[in-house]
Amino acid sequence: MQKLPKNDMLYLLRMIEASEKIKVYSGEITEPLVFFDLNDQREFNACLTLLAQIGEQINKLSDDVKSENKNLDWEKIKDFRNRIVHDYTGIDKFITFEIIRNDIPNLIYDLTVIVRKNLESKIFDASEFELSKTSQYLKHIRFDEI
Repeated sequence: MQKLPKNDMLYLLRMIEASEKIKVYSGEITEPLVFFDLNDQREFNACLTLLAQIGEQINKLSDDVKSENKNLDWEKIKDFRNRIVHDYTGIDKFITFEIIRNDIPNLIYDLTVIVRKNLESKIFDASEFELSKTSQYLKHIRFDEI
């Protein structure tokens, strides 16, 4: 698929979905080591996979959406994805937990603003957005906040 701004909505929604799942999987846990050890590291590993997926979606975004939203450090997110994928066992559990607790909520907010802005300016197709609301693959997104 060509990297066009009108195609970006799906990738942004996938990033929001993955971020929302990370919030679900990490729950109310406040201690990094507790999170790491929980259920034999199941939630920690699931969150790493979702963080990698977020970074992968950035590779599919158009340059337009990235350049218009320089408040997000796209390269840093992609770099963390590469670190997860290529050095899975060497990932720092404290840094990962900090990203989950501090950066993911901000990422959700920023991505939501991008989607909303592009829907309002009609760069994204409103009917496609409405259809996205019915997808089982996007069920964690708070569409009412977009």
